[in-house]
Amino acid sequence: MKSALVTHPNESSGETTFQDVLDVKTPSVLVVDDDPDILRIVQFYLKKQNYIIFTAPDGEEALNILRTTPDIELVLSDVMMPRMNGLELLKAVRENPALSDLSMILISAEGQTAKKVAGLDLGADDYITKPFNFDELMARVRNHLRLRRLQREVVLKNALLKARNDQLTADLEAARTVQQALLPHDLPSNPRFDLEARYIPLDRVGGDFFDVVELDDGKKLGIIIADVCGHGVGAAFITAMTKISFRNNYFRNPDPGHLLSQMNRELQNYLMSGFVTVFYVLFDFEAKTMAYASGGHPPVFLFRKGEDKVIEVEPQSTFLGFFPDAQFETSTLNLGPGDRVFFYTDGVYEGTNPEGESYGMQRVSSSLSLHRQLPVQEMITALLDDLMAFLIRPEALEDDITLLAIEIK
Repeated sequence: MKSALVTHPNESSGETTFQDVLDVKTPSVLVVDDDPDILRIVQFYLKKQNYIIFTAPDGEEALNILRTTPDIELVLSDVMMPRMNGLELLKAVRENPALSDLSMILISAEGQTAKKVAGLDLGADDYITKPFNFDELMARVRNHLRLRRLQREVVLKNALLKARNDQLTADLEAARTVQQALLPHDLPSNPRFDLEARYIPLDRVGGDFFDVVELDDGKKLGIIIADVCGHGVGAAFITAMTKISFRNNYFRNPDPGHLLSQMNRELQNYLMSGFVTVFYVLFDFEAKTMAYASGGHPPVFLFRKGEDKVIEVEPQSTFLGFFPDAQFETSTLNLGPGDRVFFYTDGVYEGTNPEGESYGMQRVSSSLSLHRQLPVQEMITALLDDLMAFLIRPEALEDDITLLAIEIK
């Protein structure tokens, strides 16, 4: 009888149950064997481990049980059985997507090496040769149940991470849509000036922002450029608040110093940490002046017609959102026909090449000076081409890039 091939453990030895190893839902195990004595003895020892036991006399009935009992985690099957043997059962399980992750341990008589190799090739998790010791059998059952649960836990955690990542991606895309809506879709067309702008976000959602507004039937033009500390959804939120604050205050009093002082006070409520750099210019085409104020932003470049030098316009003031009572001063410069003003964020000069060298503000200034005779659109394109050639790899950009250029006509 097959039951003669079983050796019993020492009854006095201490036993470790599955619950001692992993305190989770009680495991369900299916035992498949055509020998009722084997079924009875194996069932006895599995029940001592507090498992839920199912039994089947052959592979065909085992498949029926597996199809109707999804909670089974491990199959302990003999190889030699009528109707459907253990290898055929194993093959059917591995080919069924709903069952393919089941742990399967095959049992065969000693000397059946070919069947052992065939079972392992088909995907058996383990192979036990009769006569076997029940302490060893129970230890292997515990280990395979634990491994299966750990594997399923990894799969579930990966699925959860993917779901969270998909949600984050969707949130970023939604924030990107909002941020894109904040930027001007069409730049003003006015015979008094030529204007060009480019915006290149590092991520789906960046921290750069600019806006352009006209007053007095196009006799005045306001340009603001800002850079929010950080990236992602948080930066997009602050960007939105910056635009709202700018638009709310611009039409009340467009004076640059007054405007930035008001924006600074309003943004205190939203900037729990971090800051915003801002440069704002109000062009008056009839007075031929540019009034400006800065909140810690890099200087703008002024190119006067017929002059080779580049003027760095750099009023000294602190970031917006740093000090609630900070006051920002308005400065004024005269402008003439053909003069150009160039705005930018720090992403344009912070990019590094493979040698770790930064593009730098000097290269920005040199490129603009070299191409100052080109239309403002081509002038910006030439700068970006030079920057990308310097970086060699576009992914070397380290921050968002915003560029604006205006020529007085």
